[in-house]
Amino acid sequence: MTAGSPLPSIAVHGLTGCAGELLVILENLENLIPYVRVSSFPFAQSKNEDDRPVDIAFVEGSVSQPHDLERLKKIRAQARWLVGVGNCAVWGCVQRDGCRKESAVAMFEKTYGDKSQDDVMPSTPLSDHVRVDVKLSGCPINSTQLLAVTASLLRDHLPYITSKPVCLECKLRENACVLIENNLPCLGPITAGGCGALCPTFGAACYGCWGPSEQPQMEAMSTILQEKGYEMNEVMSRLFAFGAPDELFERVKRTIPQVSVDTI
Repeated sequence: MTAGSPLPSIAVHGLTGCAGELLVILENLENLIPYVRVSSFPFAQSKNEDDRPVDIAFVEGSVSQPHDLERLKKIRAQARWLVGVGNCAVWGCVQRDGCRKESAVAMFEKTYGDKSQDDVMPSTPLSDHVRVDVKLSGCPINSTQLLAVTASLLRDHLPYITSKPVCLECKLRENACVLIENNLPCLGPITAGGCGALCPTFGAACYGCWGPSEQPQMEAMSTILQEKGYEMNEVMSRLFAFGAPDELFERVKRTIPQVSVDTI
């Protein structure tokens, strides 16, 4: 961006999610305003330019309805960079976990009555449907990561986002290990960092809300937790609650035959 040139434009969209990521972006908007023009942000403003190309589109939420998919394809076509923000957008989060156990149509009928709904679809992450340039995990996302990602894209660089385990952040903060020392069912060894080890810092076990780390050692995690007397169905349900991919379950299933998808 050179002096006198127009500000880069951004758009912030929400699909099916809790809007936690939209709140984080809204709370940090004053840090972005000097460097970008907000073309569209329905969560925060009433006047939006939804039909204009933008430099960066931030998308929160999973694809859970046909109109989500229609919107996502339009957003992708208009954006130079598309950033999936939050666990729903990156992994599918709790919606995806629910659809693993029961079909979306069956859940809809149980909730709203016997009327079948043809436009209900299983919840999926954005990357199942379109190219996602940057995946920013979190439930909700970390504001520092958000600003760093935005700064990189404004300089035409794809940012580096680590997916090293939460354990690394615990070590950097010199936290006592709640898994080893307190025997809590901490999922930090197989969960991607980015939260700053928030839960372990306050003596609580990590429950996997950032999604799986790079090459998570599921077998070793399973062995340690079993040795500590934890039921694996209970422990794995915590990780899968945030939309971990099915292939990770298959690895656990081969290692621990008694783990059943019906019980997670």
